[in-house]
Amino acid sequence: MNHISTELKPMTIDPLILKTFLDYARAFETLVPSAVLPFYHYPAILISEQKPAKITNKIIGCVVFKIAMTKLKWRGYDHSETESLEVRQLRDDLAIVTGTVIRYKKDDSELERFDLNYTMRKVNHDWKIIIGVLLAITGD
Repeated sequence: MNHISTELKPMTIDPLILKTFLDYARAFETLVPSAVLPFYHYPAILISEQKPAKITNKIIGCVVFKIAMTKLKWRGYDHSETESLEVRQLRDDLAIVTGTVIRYKKDDSELERFDLNYTMRKVNHDWKIIIGVLLAITGD
């Protein structure tokens, strides 16, 4: 007869997951593509409402982020705040970070907000982003 255990065994969440994500968020605020590239493990996928982007290496990543960051500069982006940040560690080497990001202009008016869902993988003792999903939140 099969025995199915319903007892959950809590996993201790590696504090480096959250630290890595927060460091990434600070690096992104610089709007310098090379500042965010070390946070990715290649190939990586970024998914937004517009389209998915497969980032196979740092050169492609630099191009993708240069386009996105240039558009943000044109729109007046200044900084971001993250709300409802949650880390779920699935295994010793795999985690998901979720939350809501609010982007602001220089005058502190809201530029946009979106939900994020980053899948991160531990690579050589460092947490790296392998999949990023950004979904806009509308006022509807």
